[in-house]
Amino acid sequence: MMRPHLPKAALRRGLVPALTALSALAALTGCGLLGPATYDRDETAIEADPGEEFTLSVPSNASLGERWYVAEPKPAAGVLRATGEEQKNSGSDADGADGGSQLFRFKAVSRGTTKVRLIHCPVHACVDKGEDSATASPPPPAGSTAPPASSRPTYHTYTVTVK
Repeated sequence: MMRPHLPKAALRRGLVPALTALSALAALTGCGLLGPATYDRDETAIEADPGEEFTLSVPSNASLGERWYVAEPKPAAGVLRATGEEQKNSGSDADGADGGSQLFRFKAVSRGTTKVRLIHCPVHACVDKGEDSATASPPPPAGSTAPPASSRPTYHTYTVTVK
């Protein structure tokens, strides 16, 4: 039985485009061009390449008046830039419906490491400072009852390294 023999040039003509396409796909995936990576609240160490976009997703129930904000100090502008924010509901308009998310979008600017601090504000737990910024409400006056822990603001910190 005679085996067909492909000349090296013919093999290269078929293999080179396939490898080029595979390399391009890997590069697009690595830099986020096929869609930004999304990190949940438990994924606090993030690595990105300059120009890469990503999203932080935190659980939020806007119908109950809770909200998240990017807290002070803001991320280093030379390393990371905020590109938008969005509230995603669970699909139910019922009062008290849960399962929603708040999304914060960022773009890696240049090499370095910075922190993104988010403050979670249950209803009336924060003072809105405008421009999507808030601070924890002042503590209650001495002698008054402190609000339960579930009604107090909490902070969540992500460490972002741009390689």
